[in-house]
Amino acid sequence: MTFTMLRYEVREGVAVITYDRPERRNAWSLGMYREVARAVEAANADEAVGAIVFTHLGATFCAGTDFKDGPHEKDPVTGVRPTVATEGMAQDTSWLHLLARSKPTIAALSGAAIGVGVTQILPMDIRVGGPSSTYSFPFLPLGFMPEFGCTAFLPRLVGYGRAVDICFTGAKLDAEEALKIGLITHLVPDAEVLDRAIALGARIASFPRLQVRLTKELLAANALEDDTNAILKRESDAFVTMFRAARAAKAAASQG
Repeated sequence: MTFTMLRYEVREGVAVITYDRPERRNAWSLGMYREVARAVEAANADEAVGAIVFTHLGATFCAGTDFKDGPHEKDPVTGVRPTVATEGMAQDTSWLHLLARSKPTIAALSGAAIGVGVTQILPMDIRVGGPSSTYSFPFLPLGFMPEFGCTAFLPRLVGYGRAVDICFTGAKLDAEEALKIGLITHLVPDAEVLDRAIALGARIASFPRLQVRLTKELLAANALEDDTNAILKRESDAFVTMFRAARAAKAAASQG
């Protein structure tokens, strides 16, 4: 599989997707977004992969959307010119949908995450940052609005009040503040960011894949659920799935 704007490798059962477009500060063009999505799909299809890490080359994790990209040819079916926004926020096939059905995802950054550079990491499962990492939400000052599910995921991570303040003020957060409010989950020296992320991914990859997937699905479904019976029903169904899979594996082993 060939990529031109990122690097892809598998280390210790972890797919490492490295943004490699330093001339544009790793800003997402449509082509880059498509490559990233294709790399995620490749990792999900690889049985040797148990987790996915997103990282970067250069001083910037991602400078947001590349506004110098395009315009692209109109889609012959919809008549719409494709952009990072139209594809990344499309119903049923969005970035959020992709990450929701993906293996556990970990962001590893030691540089600036700006605009979509930060909103893209919010739906990831774990975020590891270095002291030089920063997190910028410049949407309203630039006459735009937060996207990629930011208005849902940011309040879940940092609380509604802080999310409102961050978005309304166009805040730029340093790593210490991001850790304090829960925007990132680990803060380690810059030189150790990628190794820590891979170590976390390798630990996750060592666990039974089905149980990891079901746990991820349960956390997503139940985190904001206030119906106790619905919570218990989902958990019970997940345990049934787990036990059935175990029985099937045991039966297959005995026949082999």
